[in-house]
Amino acid sequence: MKIIDLSVPLDANFSAPQPPFSLDHVEMKTFRNIARDGFHMTKLTVLTHTGTHMDAPAHVLTREEKEGMYYVDDVPLEQLYGEAVVLDIPKGELEPITAKDFENASMEVRAGDIVLVHTGWGRFDKKEPKNWHYTFFKRPGLDVDGAEWLISKKIKAYGQDTVGTQSRKYSFVRDEKAQESGIIRRIEPVHTMMLKNNIILLEHLTNLDKVVNRRIIAGFFPLALKGVEAAPIRALAFLDE
Repeated sequence: MKIIDLSVPLDANFSAPQPPFSLDHVEMKTFRNIARDGFHMTKLTVLTHTGTHMDAPAHVLTREEKEGMYYVDDVPLEQLYGEAVVLDIPKGELEPITAKDFENASMEVRAGDIVLVHTGWGRFDKKEPKNWHYTFFKRPGLDVDGAEWLISKKIKAYGQDTVGTQSRKYSFVRDEKAQESGIIRRIEPVHTMMLKNNIILLEHLTNLDKVVNRRIIAGFFPLALKGVEAAPIRALAFLDE
């Protein structure tokens, strides 16, 4: 068996958290050292939406809006492991991933699949490094009709080789009615639609070029955090070769 790592490195130099959060939210600091303490220990400070990570429904939905599976620890590991189809859908700056793209893809999407999209932006992780501002604000992303198409197929998880899921035209916006009451309620249609339908979102995958146009067995394993809306994951493809 060959294992392909689909995760970006989690370190202070590489894994910037998603904007609008500043880079100082990623810190790896020597907490104990061998010379002084007899052992080495590192203190890690990291946002849950840093590097390769998964979003659970609690990211954008309240308990009133979403029954059942809600936090990361509510998601069965079986939903994060299994057959994945890796679609080749090349995209440029700010281009949407649409229902037509899925219809025209060379591989079939089946109920219960984990769907992964190779846009080509994974090359910016290693081969053609770009700064986090470019990869976040210029990335292609899933359009609403693409989300509707995936929901209709009854898939269990969805991921891309981009820093974020949705098309940039759907930024998180303020609900004016909620704002009148003094509460800022942030909504974004793609996340809300997918997560309300129990489709877990897998963000900032890499190395999809190594498994593109294939059906593979893959796993997306989060840190065992309780009561949180997202978590860093180790994303792995298992190839029988």
